[in-house]
Amino acid sequence: MEKENKVTARNEKEVIENEIEVKELKTKDKLYLQRELFTGNDGKEYYSYLLKGKVRGRDIKVDFAPKDKGGYEVLDIVFEVGAVELVIAEETMTSQDGKKTKYTTYKAIAYDEDNSPYECGVKPSRDSDKALLKMLLNSLGGVK
Repeated sequence: MEKENKVTARNEKEVIENEIEVKELKTKDKLYLQRELFTGNDGKEYYSYLLKGKVRGRDIKVDFAPKDKGGYEVLDIVFEVGAVELVIAEETMTSQDGKKTKYTTYKAIAYDEDNSPYECGVKPSRDSDKALLKMLLNSLGGVK
């Protein structure tokens, strides 16, 4: 699924337009995030958000966090809707001067009974989680 968006930023003196190309990455099987309850050092209960899988016969967990602190409330709502799919996309932003910047985005998304999407931007918690995710995707046959 590819789509193009135009993002406009207004500066005091000029208008800059960037073009963003989005390419959703697909795996053979859908990837689903889970959440697990844990007790913090303060004695309160919190959720961790993770993707479980196997790499070279080992059970692994890739930890995810919302893109910002306010996202924890949004993730709780998304998980109340139903099964939460992890959607990975590669985006390329082309600035007005032609400079291209590539980056990867991650989204937790669930659909209600009317097929309305509930979503929240997420990111791997640490560099080691990015490495584990890459290994997991390779073990699943890579992405298309």
